[in-house]
Amino acid sequence: MNRAAFRALFGPHALWGALPVGAALTALGLGLTGGGRWLLLLGAAATAGALLLLAAVAEAGNGVASAAPRPGRPTSYAPAHVHGVRVVHAGSGRTLRDSDGRAQGTLFVFDLTVVPAGRAPYRVLVRHPLDVQGLAGQGKDGTPVTAVAAYDPEEPWRTVLPASPPPRERQRARALAAAPVPTASPVTRVGLPAGASLLVLGVLYAGAVIALVRAAG
Repeated sequence: MNRAAFRALFGPHALWGALPVGAALTALGLGLTGGGRWLLLLGAAATAGALLLLAAVAEAGNGVASAAPRPGRPTSYAPAHVHGVRVVHAGSGRTLRDSDGRAQGTLFVFDLTVVPAGRAPYRVLVRHPLDVQGLAGQGKDGTPVTAVAAYDPEEPWRTVLPASPPPRERQRARALAAAPVPTASPVTRVGLPAGASLLVLGVLYAGAVIALVRAAG
């Protein structure tokens, strides 16, 4: 297990977030092992809800869009080519008209080729809540052509567009506009799927509680 997967499984957010999942599975397990019909029905309903929620988290987390770097992790900067920008609904991801770009609940999605120093370039979609003004170098027609990306060196799919990148990084991004766009493959996520840590820990919690209850009874 690499460090990223270990942090995802045993990090404080996962440990706390798995408690409701563990409670639902505990109720289901106790109901199945003689705890009463009401406990079985309650556990089944709670477990079904938890699994639906985890499925939604996994679907959202394993899409093509990037995620933000983890708090406290080192972050590197790199210039990036901007292939396009579109406006989407924050919840559904549905593409919206340009006139809706500043409406509440919308995001800008940047299609980027990030060109880090010393490693292969990669293609990624980055969601950003702000307008494109000031975030990217612009071409003659005003469209963004380059941007400054911030990414986690160990997990490059965790890429964002920083609101205030260092001036030196802005200069690098502007200089990139004259360079040809390199061939790049879409970045792939590694480690546990989104939400998997909550399910694994929930099963461990439930197993421990059920074992203690049966041992005490």
